[in-house]
Amino acid sequence: MYLEFLLLIADYFRTLSKRVFFFEWLLPFIIGIGIFLLLFFGSTTSATIVFKDNAINLLGILVGFSITIITILTTGQGQNLDEIKNKKTNIKINKENITLFRLLLINFTYSVIVEVGLIIVCLIYPLLIENIKFNQNLKYVGFSILVFLILHIMLLTMRNLTDFYLILVKPPKKA
Repeated sequence: MYLEFLLLIADYFRTLSKRVFFFEWLLPFIIGIGIFLLLFFGSTTSATIVFKDNAINLLGILVGFSITIITILTTGQGQNLDEIKNKKTNIKINKENITLFRLLLINFTYSVIVEVGLIIVCLIYPLLIENIKFNQNLKYVGFSILVFLILHIMLLTMRNLTDFYLILVKPPKKA
């Protein structure tokens, strides 16, 4: 099996700062725990089915959007896009400072990998739940992880879009 995508995931984690970690990982984790507690102490879980169905639609749209941005980054022309290909960041991978262009590619491609993985899980999840007896609490944990990962992806997408916007609208350098 092709496992090269794991290298990209490792690169994504090498680029994380504390601020990004808190925003993209800790906040969704806390909300995921809150969802688990709500399900555990609540009396109804009918909203989980609607959420799962909407999650597949949302993730499908995000995958298409992220792939479009990757295409624009890799094939687009313009002074701002050319500048980011040479602008070094403070982030090091393999003892080398990476460019802003590579950082954006890492973030958007990581996003696509996680989104596709989540779509696969959302498609297989109902088959497993219907055919294998799982403890109710284990189902709650699984759903909470799904919520956590979707929130993570949405916050990552917000950051990616903000970065992309700021690159595109940056006024060109005066000669």
